[in-house]
Amino acid sequence: MSSASSSPSAIRDALISVFRASLVVTASISGDIPSLLQHAYSRHFGEQMPSIHNNKSTIPPLEPTAQALLDRARSILTSGPPLSMNVELADGEELPVAMHTLNQGAVWACLMGGGANPDLEDRVLEEAREEEPDDIEMHNRIRKALTPEAKCLWFLCRKFFFSLNVAEKDGESYQYTVYGDCYHHLMYMGRLFMLDTDYHAALTRARMPRALEVYSDWTTHIARTPKVIWVRRPDPPHLPRLPKVAEHEASLPPWEKHRVVTDVSMERWQTFILTPVSTVMAGGSSEKFVDPVEREKNKHLFHPVAVPGGFVPDHIMHVGPLHAVTVILSMGDRQVISGESWKGQLGLGHENDMSGFVDLPFRVDRIMTPEDDFNVFLCDRQLLFAGEVPRPIAQSGLLPGYSEGDKCLTATQLRFPERVKGFFCDYDLIWVTEGRTHLCDGENQYSVPFEATAVGITTQEDEAFSSFRDATGQLFRVSEAGAEPVECETPESWEDIIPVDIDPYGS
Repeated sequence: MSSASSSPSAIRDALISVFRASLVVTASISGDIPSLLQHAYSRHFGEQMPSIHNNKSTIPPLEPTAQALLDRARSILTSGPPLSMNVELADGEELPVAMHTLNQGAVWACLMGGGANPDLEDRVLEEAREEEPDDIEMHNRIRKALTPEAKCLWFLCRKFFFSLNVAEKDGESYQYTVYGDCYHHLMYMGRLFMLDTDYHAALTRARMPRALEVYSDWTTHIARTPKVIWVRRPDPPHLPRLPKVAEHEASLPPWEKHRVVTDVSMERWQTFILTPVSTVMAGGSSEKFVDPVEREKNKHLFHPVAVPGGFVPDHIMHVGPLHAVTVILSMGDRQVISGESWKGQLGLGHENDMSGFVDLPFRVDRIMTPEDDFNVFLCDRQLLFAGEVPRPIAQSGLLPGYSEGDKCLTATQLRFPERVKGFFCDYDLIWVTEGRTHLCDGENQYSVPFEATAVGITTQEDEAFSSFRDATGQLFRVSEAGAEPVECETPESWEDIIPVDIDPYGS
């Protein structure tokens, strides 16, 4: 029976009747069946469906374009709606070719590339406002790039929202806000999207092969990809021909070029790149790590670092402020060190300027304190001090024979009378023993009867004081008498007390 053999009135009544029934019958079924029926009516009659009508139960065939919508509605009712997730396939059956059948990494990248806003809780703007509360222009650029309406794209189907959640859980993110500029990036399954309020109007895909790793520090970003090492920074370091590195890279197969880099370390304005044949660096204070170079002319060039013959490191420790950095390179059990030594903080027995790496006379597992004037090294089950002695170290009695301002040029063991489980040192010195936490702040020495896991500074009524957090998350203020701790307000910032296992001195 064709649509021409049925009266328009019969078709009209039947469509309206089924539409009315669908409002109730399909309420719990995915797929907007009532809208499909409305569109079928509109295409067949060229007008909107009226809201008052008679009730019929069967629909004669319609015009072809209208019939297609009706057939789709019937299919959803009889076979269920097309699913974007948890699709059960029969033997030999394949998923349909559709966007929602792509893996979640591809779905996430398609939505991101299409302008979807992944920041559902406005964290980017919130962090930028905390760092630069008065920079309204920057805040507005973030709002323009990450609009509320663009969040809706993630809710078009379950697969889209699932992909967003997985990307947040398993992906990487990085953000810094400084000097009126906010940079933010997200990476998931090798796809990197960047937002820089100085350059981008939206989250923008980095034009490079899928990244294996991204190393970031402020304005510098280095990505390892199978095809190329990708570098992004406002003033990119030039890459002069480094014969050993270039030869090794040329020997690698296509799409295996990531193997030219084994590790990357970036601290502020310094970048070290480890390769299987040599280590190169660029940035500030390069004269301490490479053969003598003209600092102002060549500070943005990568140069091979100066190490003993045959030394090819497989690990790097790189900490400290720009002008007091300490770097330790390891090749198996052998270690070399360089950096700022103006106060003897390298523990080498002198305070001479460095012009390359030298063998380290003691084994370092971790540099505990990235400070200007001194270092504390974790060496197996000991802590060694080197550099200018600060007041809390002198006050503690852990370094006998040294007063505030003295220079301890040779790395010397801190003398703890009992086993130490945690350690922290900057303006304050803190160490944790069994059931107690000890603090020297340069003025007083306290001991409280619990094991702190973090320390913070709280300011109340123009008074600054140290606060502790224990393993349960409870916050405490250290009393002036050094007796029982009391509850306090949440500090402005926290620093973790580093877990260690230090033997008592002389054991």
